[in-house]
Amino acid sequence: MDFLRLSFLFLFLTALPAGVEAQTFYHTGSDEAVETGHLPGLVLAGGNTDNDDAMRWMLERADGGDVVVLRAAGSDGYNNYFYQGLGVDVNSVVSIVISSSEEADNPEVLETLENAEVVFIAGGNQWNYVNHWRNTEMLATLNSLIKEKGITIGGTSAGMAVLGEVVFSAENNTVWSSEAIENPYHWRVTLEKDFISAPFMENTVTDSHYNRIQGDERNRHGRHVAFMARMATDWDMPARGIAANDYTAIAVDEEGIARVFGDPDYPDYAYFLRQDAGPPEVCEEGSPLTWNHEQRAIRVYEVEGDHEGSNWFDIDNWDKGEGGHWEHWYVISGSLMKRDLDATGTENLNLNKDKLNLYPNPAGDILNIQWGYAQGDINIRLLTSQGVVLKTRKVQKHETAGGHELELDVSWLQPGLYLVEVSDDRSSVTTPWVKL
Repeated sequence: MDFLRLSFLFLFLTALPAGVEAQTFYHTGSDEAVETGHLPGLVLAGGNTDNDDAMRWMLERADGGDVVVLRAAGSDGYNNYFYQGLGVDVNSVVSIVISSSEEADNPEVLETLENAEVVFIAGGNQWNYVNHWRNTEMLATLNSLIKEKGITIGGTSAGMAVLGEVVFSAENNTVWSSEAIENPYHWRVTLEKDFISAPFMENTVTDSHYNRIQGDERNRHGRHVAFMARMATDWDMPARGIAANDYTAIAVDEEGIARVFGDPDYPDYAYFLRQDAGPPEVCEEGSPLTWNHEQRAIRVYEVEGDHEGSNWFDIDNWDKGEGGHWEHWYVISGSLMKRDLDATGTENLNLNKDKLNLYPNPAGDILNIQWGYAQGDINIRLLTSQGVVLKTRKVQKHETAGGHELELDVSWLQPGLYLVEVSDDRSSVTTPWVKL
């Protein structure tokens, strides 16, 4: 929080041997490092204003130890916030501004890092971190601290972006969802692998500011799915994703329980995505992404945050949580679609999804709709991919016993992606189809 008034602060520059670049250190608190009963952990913050509850959780893991903040720009905005603004006792807070690979290998940087019980990576531009830290002693030291010393590592915005095994590096600046999902090999979709070895982050790519509307009037969900599609296609990885809205933070303990902190009066949500079927059907240069697998491509657990971090998801096994709900996300011809599942991740439908069939798909002039058992009258709606109703049709109850089939004239539609919704008295199923 750079707007907070700072105190207990002094600036010192480190004397270095000739030929080694110096950079700026901001130090608050004790000059003497301490050893504590610190705990390992991971904090993933979605950006914008920091979540105080999650930051307290992080500082408590230090057990009164030393905190290091890594930055590519800025100054000491976190020092007083961490040292005395949250009511958690820590021994010291040191912010280090690193603007080159040479600065990353400053021996004073390495020594300061080695004394840390908590390391926090500030926001900014993640390409600065990837570009300046790759193949440095500093990165090797940081990974050793995570693995051997068992520190807590955290990051916000760009700092969160670099904590997955796969990183959207932003080498060519940010990318919009429309650009990424309509061409997963868009020149701004730049992915790095094997950077920071954060706990429980194998096969995972993160995204922050998840609800932020970009210049294409879309949030970041689509681009995140495109990143995962590239992982599954390029590296044959069982792709996973973790994302957080603005003001939302995820705190992961040593058992892999990821608690979601936020304000329940606002849309403070975290998302846990896992590949739930095979690789994308279409993921290639210049073509819109298709990752469908009968609407089961990606299974997502959406969790609302609160002040206590009551709701959680287990990222050690990726199949259980509390306080959230399951969805399936899938992509057809560059359009991301979602459908709800019940609390256990099971389809909660009375209509028999396995026997709901649209054919041919893609369709020309006639689309056939076939379904199995249903209760009561059947209502059929033809919609655009954005959910605008184009046509409705009702089939009476006495016509639905034992299943039914009907034809729709679709010759009047423009080519593109559409949806068909079939509902009975208790449930509905929506299925995409393509008009030739």
